[in-house]
Amino acid sequence: MLEFGISPGRTRVIPNWAVESLKKQLEQPEIGFAGYKEIQNWLGSVLGIEAEYATVHYLVRYQLKAKLKVPRPRNRKQDTQKLEAFKKTLAMTYN
Repeated sequence: MLEFGISPGRTRVIPNWAVESLKKQLEQPEIGFAGYKEIQNWLGSVLGIEAEYATVHYLVRYQLKAKLKVPRPRNRKQDTQKLEAFKKTLAMTYN
């Protein structure tokens, strides 16, 4: 009569096999994701898993400890020689 049952808990929205697949995708810098919404869409289209934005954000940011870093956009018309010259003169100004 005094047996305590262990509750199985709620099933995970994103299964372990999908988490491993996502982890592999996040480790490849050339593929990468621009945002959590893009990860959410990838999970839906490639793996067939529908998850809420908050679930995806929590999984990626806090459980997988991944940060989505995307470089700032640069103008295609930017002259690289002028940019390097500016960096050199800037360094001379502050020294």
